[in-house]
Amino acid sequence: MKAKRIAIVGFPAAWLPALLAIGIAAAPVAGAAANGVDAPAIVNAARAQDTDAVRTLLAEGADVDAAQPDGATALHWAAYRDDHETAALLLDAGTDVNATNELGATPLWLAADNGSAVMVERLLEAGADPDIALHNGETPVMTASRTGNADAVRHLAARGADLNAKERSRAQTALMWAVAQGHHEVIEVLLAHGARVDARSRIRPRMMHAAATNGSQYDQGVIWNRGGYTPLLFAARHGDVEAGRRLVGAGADIDDAAPTGASVLVVAAHSGHVDFVRFALAAGADPNDIGAGYAPLHAAILRGDLELATALLAGGADPNARLEKGTPLRRAGQDWAIAPQHVSATPYWLAAFYQEANIMRALAAWGADPGLTTLERWAYVFERAGGIGPPHIAGGFQTPLLAAVSGANNRGRRFNSSLRNPDREERAAYEAARAAIEHGADVNRTDHVGTAPVHSAAQRNYATVVELLAAHGADLNVKNGSGATALTLAERAEARRLERPDITRYPSGNSAQALRDLGASRETEETKAAEDWQAR
Repeated sequence: MKAKRIAIVGFPAAWLPALLAIGIAAAPVAGAAANGVDAPAIVNAARAQDTDAVRTLLAEGADVDAAQPDGATALHWAAYRDDHETAALLLDAGTDVNATNELGATPLWLAADNGSAVMVERLLEAGADPDIALHNGETPVMTASRTGNADAVRHLAARGADLNAKERSRAQTALMWAVAQGHHEVIEVLLAHGARVDARSRIRPRMMHAAATNGSQYDQGVIWNRGGYTPLLFAARHGDVEAGRRLVGAGADIDDAAPTGASVLVVAAHSGHVDFVRFALAAGADPNDIGAGYAPLHAAILRGDLELATALLAGGADPNARLEKGTPLRRAGQDWAIAPQHVSATPYWLAAFYQEANIMRALAAWGADPGLTTLERWAYVFERAGGIGPPHIAGGFQTPLLAAVSGANNRGRRFNSSLRNPDREERAAYEAARAAIEHGADVNRTDHVGTAPVHSAAQRNYATVVELLAAHGADLNVKNGSGATALTLAERAEARRLERPDITRYPSGNSAQALRDLGASRETEETKAAEDWQAR
């Protein structure tokens, strides 16, 4: 049988074994009938493609519609084997062309699954009903659209097949399946015969996971409406420009959006398809649509795709658009996701946080304001953590430079921490910090709790970043909101590393020594009080 992407656009992947064993497959086949046991002789002959035996049995008066225990007849086997001579004998003998097996499969469905246009035409001419579906609602025209034989689809359409029927699992249509499989000629046939470009798959709620959101206004479990895709949204997700061009030419809305608010352009950008993004922009897509809470440019930066970001900027994307909402994230998934904590971030800030120095420079060249910080973020009491008290400021006022030094190790994607490369992380932070400084960043500006870039660099053991900041005027002795200096933070980090070298991973440099060499002090309010007490 042919390879399929059914798990993406059709019935659940768990159904595949059942469909492959619908009682007419070569192996495995359900029950003893697969090996001919308990199957009528005429069924076994058709299964073996023994046309002479079928002819002899018919002449002897065999029941042409005799079925094996799962309901498959000789015609099912002839269609499955694409055995035209045997099929002709059976049809001439008056076999039931619309017989179904226990899963609802007809000979026509099997011919469609084989992509056999000749067999499809033969069965239709013999009176096959083009709309008899499997129990899951999959019709022959859906199946033919998936397997990709345009002539088979053409024959079915000419015989009145319902091109807009929906399967029962996710309410997807033949056109959606053709788009998802990239069968462009099939798409043309379906569109020419009236397939709807505005049909939507079923909208279904799904529990998503917003990682590390304790203490913010976002709960851990969030219900998102998934599905609701049109054929054009499928094309955007797969990055199929030719499919997109045909659909838009047939009237599809280039600014169509899923129930989450994600537009065609957002879906294409989030999926990393720069060619489709260029096509959509040329077709008039809004480069600043933010119905999903994030714009296409935010998605491009999330992926670290300079070419994609540049294409969007050239197409009119706002380089200063603020993020309004995080993106969906499945727990332990491989989704590219923007955390809810970054709401209000600009594209430049995100590029700094993801340590994409080249994208930072591109954004600045296209007019991004490198001085914009995140806005204040309020947190409500997180009751499940047993917290009490009024709402409070939980974040915000973070500069792109501080974001660059504090950047993430991943972007919502599951990763193996044992494979981390701390030295590479330090180099990425260094390059992003250098880009921010090139664009005029204040190396001493702090966030809402008094954290300066040098504090973050010190506690991460980014010695090269500490030296970079010092070279551009950073105050090495400034205290954070807890009264700690950069040297104090660096020494604490060094102590943790020495205490647990097996689990604490830091770059190979030594930020504490770098700070000492630069003349930094480790005095904090705590140490000063202790020294005063000892001096008494």
